[in-house]
Amino acid sequence: MKKTILIFSALLITAFSFAQKKELRAAEKALKKENLAEAKTILEGLSGTIQSADAKYIAKYYFLTGRTYQNMADKGMDTNASLKMAGEAYNKLLAFEKEQRDLTYTKEVKPSLQTMVSKLVDKAINAQNAKENAKASDFLHMAYTLQPENKDLLYFAASNSISAKDYDTALAYYEELKDAQYTGEQTKYFAINVATGKKESFTDKNIRDLSVRSKSHSNPTQEKTKSRLPEIVKNISWIYTNHVGDNDKALAAVEEAIKISPDDPSLLLTKGNLYYKMGDTAKFKEIMQEIITKNPNDVDSYYNIGVISAENGDVEEARAAYRKVLELDPGYVNAAVNLSKTYLDEASEVVDKMNQLGNSSADNKKFGEYQEEQIALYKESLKVLEGIIETVPEDVGILKQLKGLYSFLGEDEKYKKVKAKLAELGEQ
Repeated sequence: MKKTILIFSALLITAFSFAQKKELRAAEKALKKENLAEAKTILEGLSGTIQSADAKYIAKYYFLTGRTYQNMADKGMDTNASLKMAGEAYNKLLAFEKEQRDLTYTKEVKPSLQTMVSKLVDKAINAQNAKENAKASDFLHMAYTLQPENKDLLYFAASNSISAKDYDTALAYYEELKDAQYTGEQTKYFAINVATGKKESFTDKNIRDLSVRSKSHSNPTQEKTKSRLPEIVKNISWIYTNHVGDNDKALAAVEEAIKISPDDPSLLLTKGNLYYKMGDTAKFKEIMQEIITKNPNDVDSYYNIGVISAENGDVEEARAAYRKVLELDPGYVNAAVNLSKTYLDEASEVVDKMNQLGNSSADNKKFGEYQEEQIALYKESLKVLEGIIETVPEDVGILKQLKGLYSFLGEDEKYKKVKAKLAELGEQ
């Protein structure tokens, strides 16, 4: 009896496999005749039973399913859904054949997938050019589902979602990129064209090296592109802070990224800016100091320390920070303007004291002392502005400050020169 049952089961399996094989042939025939609706119906009927078939039939099922939906997409039959279904089928096929170590369809499917991705990217570019960023994001994300190893597609989908102000979608995409530790870093290859003397880029190291060996190019170099992780984390932080309203999650995202790239100063800056928005200026200043410890020539961090110190009333520390900025970068206009302002603000406080004095001889004496102090502070401010105006000779704001200081200090020739420059720029 047991033997009879086993034989019967074997016969059932054989009959079942034969039926599946017959259905696959029917689907293939319908596909060749471009009867796509018929092919789709047949393949849908097999979806629940195909996993019990032989490996070669499973592979063929995935292939025919992918091809059917791809052709449907090409003919405009529910294009987006068809592309998605085609991509899912093709990717299942690639994974299955890799597992089976039988690449019968893989070589044919990979170019098909790439063609589909390219078409979607073209659609995304057209949508982006038309300022339809939400559509562009959808096309790019669809392309990403077809080619999930290409995280660049997800990155650009997120960027378009930001432009479309779809912050929830952007956040989901950016979080996925962060969790995958995506950086987008690439190595670019260059060499000098011997004939033109110009630096040219190559898509591939081997091609570059062949060009050098053939003597058409020389001086091969390579450069690594900047990591996109800091930008991703900065956007995550911004969305959590300004859209979601969750500073803790924003900070957690930054901290996680710092663990991945501990030496990236831009991540520390994002962390510092977050604390600044939260009102913790002491922590912000501490982080700026941490950046300077790692990079003693980071002018922006010195500048930020200057700003925070000035806000906290620590004028001397602010001035020291601004002077350090100008020592490292003499053309850093904002540092010069802020340094100049510290002297003008202090002079304004002196003027307030002068206005509170009476007419007694003691007050008159004090008035003279204050006036000398005021003039000395104006001269310090003037010295800073004169040092920076050469960098930005047409900066109207600085020219107007110089004009006022020259007028007060009685430097008539310089006053006339600055006044003429302002008139030349259409200002008074």
